[in-house]
Amino acid sequence: MQRLRVTVLSKPTTVTPVQRFGWIGPVSFGEAIHGVDLRVEGSELRASYHLNLPISGHVESRHRGVDVVATRDRAVVYRPEGDTALTRWAGDCRLVCVGFERTALDRALEALLGLPVTSQIPFAPSLDMTTGRARSWARMLMMLNHQLGDADSVVLQPLVAPPLVDGFIRGFLLAADHPYRELLDAPAEAGRPIAIRTAIDIMEAEPQTPLTISTLAARCHVSVRTLQEGFQRHVGMPPMAYLRKVRLRRAHDDLRAADPSVQTVASIARSWGFTHLGRFAAAHEAEYGMSPVRVLRTPR
Repeated sequence: MQRLRVTVLSKPTTVTPVQRFGWIGPVSFGEAIHGVDLRVEGSELRASYHLNLPISGHVESRHRGVDVVATRDRAVVYRPEGDTALTRWAGDCRLVCVGFERTALDRALEALLGLPVTSQIPFAPSLDMTTGRARSWARMLMMLNHQLGDADSVVLQPLVAPPLVDGFIRGFLLAADHPYRELLDAPAEAGRPIAIRTAIDIMEAEPQTPLTISTLAARCHVSVRTLQEGFQRHVGMPPMAYLRKVRLRRAHDDLRAADPSVQTVASIARSWGFTHLGRFAAAHEAEYGMSPVRVLRTPR
């Protein structure tokens, strides 16, 4: 990455500057507002794809010779290679940035398509954030960006982070504009029963590991979409829904075996990746006919 050159273009305002950055696996998140108009030049993003989305104000940028004015309704997308400049980052612009390691995004696209991706993905230079998919993905972006400010966030837990990031990356590929979108939107072939059986065996044997739909598909030697279609046809639910049922069963077993003076419903639920206790309790009662608290407190 080239050294950045920053030029101040205006006098400071009363806006309080903020800078915050963090990572979840192969995805980086940042949020910043400077209170002064800036020009930032000289960046070649060699290792990552990036997206900048203002949540207030605007930023003018140029990437690979294309000028884009980013606002709340339009994000700017940068490919890994090519000169990038924020020609005017307005002082009142609070900018949320997300970066995807190139290999992670390329491999995610391969997993969805079941085809090799041999060159960088030629994303359109901007993304309309008012469309349904992009608007939905932006809500996920804001949630993750907000959670990174909390060191105790369940989002950072080992069973939660990998599948969440995997879904976030795939969501971006489904929302952004690029030449592979038509292939992604086309119906996928349903996986054969042997692939579904293999995936079920993996989930039953390894529910305590941070499995994702991408890792399951790779281990079953099918694409993500083929595995998803196969589960819908042969099991009647998505793969990750099946995994949640397996983990719910293991959590139920732990509740039955636990000492209520030592363990709590919350600790057991979180150990199996259930981050929302209300939803965990509702799912448990629907499946087993009693609340998790009652199971925990039932005399052994």
